[in-house]
Amino acid sequence: MAYPSLEQYNNAFSVHSRLLTDTELRTGTLATTGLGLPLAISGGFALTYTISNSTKKYAVRCFHRESKALEPRYQAISRRLSTLRSPYFLEFQFQPKGIVVDGHHYPIVKMAWAKGETLGEFLENNYRNSFTINNLLKSLENLASFLEKENIAHGDLQTGNLMVSNQGTEIQLIDYDGMFVEDIRSLGSTELGHVNFQHPGRKITNPFNAKLDRFSLILLWLALKSLAEKSEIWSQTKSEVDAIVFRANDFLDPNSSKTFRLLTGIKSLEKYAKDFAAVCFATIDKAPALSDFILGKNIPSAVRTSTSSFTKPGAFKPAYISAYSVVSANDYQECLGKVGDKVEAIGKIIEVKFGKVKKTGKPYIFINFGDWRGQTFKVSIWSDTLKTMHTKPDQSWEGQWLRIVGLMQPPYRKFTYTHLSINITNSGQMELLDEHEAKWRLSKEVAPSPNYSANNLSSNQQILSDIKNNGATREVAKQPQYTVNRNQNTLNNKAILDQIRGAAASKTLGAVQPKATYNASSSNQINQQHQPKEQPRESNSNAKTIGWIVFFIIIIFIALT
Repeated sequence: MAYPSLEQYNNAFSVHSRLLTDTELRTGTLATTGLGLPLAISGGFALTYTISNSTKKYAVRCFHRESKALEPRYQAISRRLSTLRSPYFLEFQFQPKGIVVDGHHYPIVKMAWAKGETLGEFLENNYRNSFTINNLLKSLENLASFLEKENIAHGDLQTGNLMVSNQGTEIQLIDYDGMFVEDIRSLGSTELGHVNFQHPGRKITNPFNAKLDRFSLILLWLALKSLAEKSEIWSQTKSEVDAIVFRANDFLDPNSSKTFRLLTGIKSLEKYAKDFAAVCFATIDKAPALSDFILGKNIPSAVRTSTSSFTKPGAFKPAYISAYSVVSANDYQECLGKVGDKVEAIGKIIEVKFGKVKKTGKPYIFINFGDWRGQTFKVSIWSDTLKTMHTKPDQSWEGQWLRIVGLMQPPYRKFTYTHLSINITNSGQMELLDEHEAKWRLSKEVAPSPNYSANNLSSNQQILSDIKNNGATREVAKQPQYTVNRNQNTLNNKAILDQIRGAAASKTLGAVQPKATYNASSSNQINQQHQPKEQPRESNSNAKTIGWIVFFIIIIFIALT
């Protein structure tokens, strides 16, 4: 089933009182931008809109990515959750014909609004508060025990899908697209989860079972434990709302991770960090339950890493792995190709502009990455968000590099200019970067492999041997393969980096992300097209060689005749 584009959904929600089939939603008030346009938030397969009435607030999820067996999945999940009546989950309704777009009915999910703030936002504001962090640790342990007991899994535990309230004592889960319940085991997995919170082997083996959340829970628990012990770890690891202490690069090879080295240097965290390294090196099915990890039980035997194994400060820095497509905020055409996608845009700020909406008089801030009088990308911060921001952008930001994560909106055209934008709904979507960090994240090159000492090389050979001897033949064959170069004593992880970077921007397994293209014949249309995967360089080289051979044969034939 082909689903509508972001622009088509926005057009429908502009008249939601006529095109939504649910009476309660039709009569509610839609959240909009300062320009009065529907405010959409991206979340994997779905776009989320907010509708409120006098007493309730709802998240309305509309699907814009293909998802296998969508209706039976949600029906099974709904049945299972209704039997639990758990405060961890929100009430929701799957409506197969919830909205009419261009004359056709499409499904929606009507979900009660969660309490509190996302885990990422909560930690950004509270990482120095050991009391709330310890509350959250206990809440996470309770959640893990509940999921194990009920034999279910969320499938994408990360900072955007965990809601935190009451000083960390209460948590709720949102976004159930990738949930596992026993009744849909045969349908398989629909997504890979946020790359900064998933085992590097998940993309390779794509399991779908009740153990899906184990790695994420261990990671989050250890990250929180680290912050509770030493809050400075937040800044030392350059944590942000989408990456808490750890990043995907750290899981790929803990021996080259500065974060693992940092944690193993703290006595109270050393054993946990070493055990987590073992979990990262082992196959995904070997991850223990969180309760066992805390007790040091059932830790994979694939590796027992010493503190000296971890990279020294200033050593190898692998290529950047993002959860989303990374685009240059200063490149309008590149941004245009990502309309409708959630992206990580990075660019140098040209101008910070303050203004007021003419109709309402409400203030706004635009952060421009080009000349606003032409075609450019900008960040839009409207009055509702400005009220909640502790630190607001000002002219001192001009000339600095900024990272923005959010949904790339369709072009807004007026008079002689055309703007693309990302709407900011919380300050955690933005982060100032130094130039070196920004250019590293924007770089398309894969960094060279790290050099290891003979002891480290021997250790990694032993890792492979141990994994194979554990009887995991089928999964090991699908895991990222480490290859040893005995002449240079290097660990070649380029192929693994290529694999993970290729999937980081998409949560949909096996799908090529639709790419928006500008249709000059209709200034208000963004056509979603499936783009072919980039061919390996070796293939291009072979094609060129064959082309030259054919060319010379033709020349010889002409000469002879």
